[in-house]
Formats: sequence, structure tokens, C-alpha cells
Amino acid sequence: MWHYYIDWRKVKKPLAFENFTVEIGFGSGDFLIKLAEENRDEVFFGIEKSWISINKLLKKCSLKKIDNIYCTRLDAYWAFQLLFKDRSVKKIIMNYPDPWFKKSHAERRLTKRENLYVYAKKLIPSGEVQIRTDDYSFVEFTLQEVSLLSCFSLSVSNPTINEPLTKYEKKWLSAGKDIWDIFLKKEKEPYNLEVNEIKEVTELYPVKVLVNKEKVEFLSHREFKIEDGLYLKCFSIWRKEQDYALEVLLSENGFLQTFIVTVKKKNDYFIIDISQFSEVLKTEGIQKALVFLGKIIGKEIK
Repeated sequence: MWHYYIDWRKVKKPLAFENFTVEIGFGSGDFLIKLAEENRDEVFFGIEKSWISINKLLKKCSLKKIDNIYCTRLDAYWAFQLLFKDRSVKKIIMNYPDPWFKKSHAERRLTKRENLYVYAKKLIPSGEVQIRTDDYSFVEFTLQEVSLLSCFSLSVSNPTINEPLTKYEKKWLSAGKDIWDIFLKKEKEPYNLEVNEIKEVTELYPVKVLVNKEKVEFLSHREFKIEDGLYLKCFSIWRKEQDYALEVLLSENGFLQTFIVTVKKKNDYFIIDISQFSEVLKTEGIQKALVFLGKIIGKEIK
């Protein structure tokens, strides 16, 4: 069943899928599975952050012998940026996305303008975004963000209790509370908007340095700004004889990767590299981080 899981660190990008449907935050996977069962000749793609949800979906697909669903564990913005071709997605579905009530959390909302811009780029002409929510402030936020892009037509409606609904939805509507459906249709390509991107590289090259061991220990639990948009946070350091291992978090224009950096003795110098046990998306930012660490803890050898 795991061959339907797309590992964004290893797969050739962009994916070859055309005219397919994406559900962002599929949860239990039941909605996505129902769509796939009813449309066996179409491809469906699920995006989630939870390994529990990924496992549940893949197990259900295996039991039901469903072979037209693929999925990945990644932030939705980066899944669209990294994995999908422009003008390849037919429909995007979001069922009850987290509204992130606090204004300080607005950047996390799935319908902020940067996300909508990327969705629009990936949608085919007349492609659709379908959103269901029980939070009207989220509706208002979404409509405001949509208006800034001028590439979607939109409508908002209330589902009726006679429609196929979940138990939660029927209970919610029976109590006199509202649910809203937001429908966006791509009418034209969006105007250019500056959004976060990352650049992949084919290889990461280790850095040779003459190490000051005291400076290696200095890295523990420290944060660094390498350049605008590129930040490094160091956590614990482990030492075995003359070798070191350092756990780090790298933020590259908002794209987060956690991995282990090794500092290993070889002859009269040390080699700084990504641990063989860390799987990463190879990017310019990681290469810059290795060089940056080399400059902190020693003198680079060309």
C-alpha cells in the first residue's frame, strides 16, 4: 500500500498527474475514499500533516482495493509548489479547514492569498476550489483574500439537511447552526504575486574544515540567521570520540526541515555533512547551512 504514498524528498518533480482532484486535510480519509470509489477512472490526491491519517487512509485503500488515491505528508502550500504542474489540478477540496481564530495565526490559514495564488497557478482553466466550514469569520477572511487576486469567481451557500451529510453536520444543522460552502472557479490566470519558493539541487556537497572543538560545543541550542529567509536552529549535540552529531531545524523561506548534521574526523581535518540516516529535500538552503556551520566551527579547506 505504501507505493501510493508520495515521498516528496525522493520523487521526481513535478508529478505527471493531469486533471486530478486534491483534498487538503483528509482526516479519516472517508470523504476521499468515497470520491475515489465513485470515480474509479479518475486520480485523487490527499494532503495531510498527520502520520495517523496517512496510515488510516492507506489501510482503508488496501482493504477496499482502491488504486486511484495517492497521498503525501506535507504542508499544503509546499505540496502544491513542489509536486504539481501548473494547470494540472481539476478540483481542490477542503472540508472544515482549521480557521485559526487568532489574528496572529492568520498566516496559517489555508486560504490566505499566497496559498490561493499557488492553487490558482496549479488549477486548470475553469478549475474549482470547494470549501466547507462552520466558521463565518473564516468565510469572511477567505472572501477578502479571494478579492485581492481577481482570478476567481465565487459563490457562498448553505447546504441543506437533505443533502448527503456526516453525522456531525446533520446534528449541527438540526441544532439551527450554520454551515457554509464556498465555491471558487478559476476564470483567468492570477496576476504575479511574490511568494515563497525554494530551489532544489541535485547533490549536497560536504564541507571540509579544520575544527575548533570548543566552537562545535558552542552550537548547542543556538539560533542563527544565515541570510534573509534562511534560519538555522541547533538543538542537542552528541559526541563519540572525535566525531559529533548535531540536530538542526532549517527554515528556508518558511519551508521547514529537521535533520542531523555530522562532523567527522578524517585525517587532519573534519567533514561536515548530512547524516546518512537523515532524509532531506536537497536544497540550496541546506548547502548554505553546511557552509555556514563550517565557518562557525573552523576554517574551510578548499
